[in-house]
Amino acid sequence: MSGGFQIKGRIVEKYLILFSVAVFLISLFILGCDIGVPDAATTTLGSTTTTTAAGTTTTTSTSPTTTFVYVMGTASYDVPSLSLPTKGASFADPNFHTTITRISDKTTDGYSGAGIENEYARSNPENNDGTRVVLRGNDGEWYLYNAAAPYNLVKNLNILSGSQEPEPRWDAANSKIFYYLFGTELRSYNIDTDNSTTVHDFKNDFPSADHITTKTEGDASVDRRYWCFMVGDAATPNPNVLAVIVYDKTSDGIIGQKTTFPDVINWVSMDMSGSRCIIGYDSLDTQVFPKNLNNSTSPINLPLGARGHMDLAQTIDGKDVMVYQKVTGGDVIAMADLDTATETQLVDIPFNVNTDIGLHFAGNCAQTPGWVLVSTYGALNPVSGESHSWMDNQLFMVELKSNPRIWRIADTHSYTSSEAPASNYIAEAFATINTKGTKIHFGSNWGDYTTDYTEAYQIALPTNWQNNIP
Repeated sequence: MSGGFQIKGRIVEKYLILFSVAVFLISLFILGCDIGVPDAATTTLGSTTTTTAAGTTTTTSTSPTTTFVYVMGTASYDVPSLSLPTKGASFADPNFHTTITRISDKTTDGYSGAGIENEYARSNPENNDGTRVVLRGNDGEWYLYNAAAPYNLVKNLNILSGSQEPEPRWDAANSKIFYYLFGTELRSYNIDTDNSTTVHDFKNDFPSADHITTKTEGDASVDRRYWCFMVGDAATPNPNVLAVIVYDKTSDGIIGQKTTFPDVINWVSMDMSGSRCIIGYDSLDTQVFPKNLNNSTSPINLPLGARGHMDLAQTIDGKDVMVYQKVTGGDVIAMADLDTATETQLVDIPFNVNTDIGLHFAGNCAQTPGWVLVSTYGALNPVSGESHSWMDNQLFMVELKSNPRIWRIADTHSYTSSEAPASNYIAEAFATINTKGTKIHFGSNWGDYTTDYTEAYQIALPTNWQNNIP
C-alpha cells in the first residue's frame, strides 16, 4: 500500500508541475502581448514601469493610479508661448508636464506695490501642513495667503519693524505659528489671533544693539531649535556687526558668539541639522563653525569659489552640505561636505553657450533629502553672438551625488530684461521648495520685465516622486 501510494503521489506531482509550467508560459505570452518588445531601455520601479526613448532624455513613468512624464537630462526645449494665466488657474507645463498654479493677482487681491512673490530661494514660505504661505510684496509689505483654492489673500501681516527684513520662518510643528525678527527681538506670530510674542530680546545681551538679522539668506535648524544671527548697531563696522551668535530656543540662551571676522559678512545661517553656524562673506569663501562658535577652533573653509548664491541641503544619507555656483575655479554647480569641505562637482554651467545665466539654490526639502532645487534667471535675448542654453530661465532638480540625475521642472517665463546684460533683480524667480518636498513656489513676471511686476506661482510635484523618478 505504501509503495502504491508513493507511485500515485509522484504521478499527481508530475501533473501539477506540468500544469504550473503551462500557466507560467501562458502568463509570459499574455504579458508579452501587453507590453510588446520595447525599442528603448525599460526600468521597473516596484509597481511603476519607466520607459526611456532611445536617444532622448524623456522618461515616462506609469502607475496603477496615475501617469507622469519625467523629463530628465540637459536637452534644450523651446520655451512655449503661453498667455498669462488667471489667478487660481492650473495648467501643465508643455515641456516638463508639472502642474503650475498662479496664486496671486494684484487686481483681485489688492496688495500694495508692483508685485508679489515668495521671499527668497533659501526659505520655505509654506507652513507645515501646507495650508498657508507667507508672501512678500515687492514694496516690502508681507501677506498671508491660502495655499489651496481659491488662493485668497487672507490678511496683511503686521510684522515690520522699520529697521530690517522680518525674515518669517514657520514653526516645525505648529501650522499656526511663524517666527520673525523685529528690531533686536525674535518673535512668534499666531496667524489665527494676530498676536505677537517675544521669544527673546537680544538687547538684554547686547545693550547697544538695534537689530538682529541673517541678511535674509539664513535659516534656523529644521527643528527650529538653533538660530544664527548677526547682532548689529549703526555705529559698528563690518558693516554694523557687534557679534555673530548662536541662540538655543529650547534653553532660551546664547550658546556661542564670535566678534572678530576676516572680511565683511554677507549672511549667516545654521545648517539643517543644527550642528554648525555658517558665515558667508563678501569676498572670501564661506566658513563653517561649530555651533558654540569656539574661537579656539579653526573654521572649515569651503572650497575655492564657494561664495555667492548657495544654499544648505542634506544628502540622502543625512550629511549636511552646501550647494553653490562655483564662482572661481570652474563653471559648475558643486556641493561641499560641511565636515570635510570635500567638493563634489554636480552640473556644468553652459557659460560657453550663454554667459547670461544666474542661479539660485533651494535645499529646503528635508523630508526628501538628496536633492536641491535650482532656479536660473537671465534676459529674454542673449548677448550678441551667444544663444540660449538648456539651463536658461529654468527650474530643475539636481541629485546630490556624483553624476547626478537632473529632473527638469518648468520654465519660469520670467526675464530680467529684454537683452543681456541688463538686469531686474525682482525677476530672478527665487524658486524654493517646501520642507516636505511636495511643492515649489516661485515668482514670475511672465515676460513683463519693464517694471517690478511679479506674481506668485506654485508647482505641485508628483506624489512619491523621490521613489518614482527614473
